[in-house]
Amino acid sequence: MTGADLVLSAATVEALDAVLDETDSTALRVLPVVPPATLDRVVVAAYLEQLDPVDRAQFSEPTWRAYLSDFHAFTTWCTEHGISARPATPETVRAYLVDQADTLKLSTLRRRLTAISAMHQLSGLETPTRALIVRQAWKGLSRIHRPTQPTRRVEALITDKLAAIVAPLGESAKDKRDRALLVMGFAGAFRRSELAALNVADIELQADGLLVTLRRSKTDQTGEGRVVGLPYGSHRATCPVRSWLAWREAAQLDADGPAFLSMRRGGSHILPSRIPAAAIAQVVKTRAAAVGMDPRTVSGHSMRAGFVTAAAFAGLPDRSIMRQTGHTNPNSLTQYVREARTWEDNPAAKVGL
Repeated sequence: MTGADLVLSAATVEALDAVLDETDSTALRVLPVVPPATLDRVVVAAYLEQLDPVDRAQFSEPTWRAYLSDFHAFTTWCTEHGISARPATPETVRAYLVDQADTLKLSTLRRRLTAISAMHQLSGLETPTRALIVRQAWKGLSRIHRPTQPTRRVEALITDKLAAIVAPLGESAKDKRDRALLVMGFAGAFRRSELAALNVADIELQADGLLVTLRRSKTDQTGEGRVVGLPYGSHRATCPVRSWLAWREAAQLDADGPAFLSMRRGGSHILPSRIPAAAIAQVVKTRAAAVGMDPRTVSGHSMRAGFVTAAAFAGLPDRSIMRQTGHTNPNSLTQYVREARTWEDNPAAKVGL
């Protein structure tokens, strides 16, 4: 793993919503100190108020929250050991990696390194994570580190599983909302944050389907936006167009308001507030559990992963899949595409077993 990969790997970009190498370091200013450990929305919002608007706009609030939380963990460790966290030396970062390797997963350590690098860059300091001794330590840990528990993979909701989940949904407003979330989330390969951020005005009905405008996403921090088409489905239950229209009518949505609204527990009443991204993940888990799936294996990402897997099963080229998902790095598709194509022209099926 190179120094650039260590800090700017595609997996990290997908996980943390940042492309650090696109940051203009000459425009960065020294940032205030990291806030306390309770990094909830109120604390992060108060912290961001201290920043120059140019600095604040470089990343979304979830990205700031991730960076601050991970960097706070590092600063806490440094304080306990009487070491400077910012600026940190390569020797300090290496010692932190070695000390934490027994308790943290490699993915968590990678995320911590990204936060350390980001906070140094944003403060106009040289990042210690690219130093040779840090890269060598990372290479060694990658070879010997074994997590205490096997990593549970998020299950991809491919088309037949999606159909099974939405099949029992009825005509209540809650059922119509959840169907629209699940089907549109799958068809658009949307992240849960993208679904939550949609407004009614972002969804335009055209002759061929829905034209959905994403104002901003994880890999589009400058807000250029992109447009995703959701064509009519062959089956009513899994048609994104009919699912959206049914929910819009049931909720009598405000043309200038959010596309998906929160509901009281039990679905007895529609609230005027926008549905949180975390609630969308809970919808996936609850509806999956209702048809006998293990809710621990699914998340809000399952819809996006399901689309990629289903598209690969269908033999669609990577560039076509990426156009729908908005991925900018083909490596981000590798895991799902490789698994989907495991049985494609498999030689073991042709050796006479």
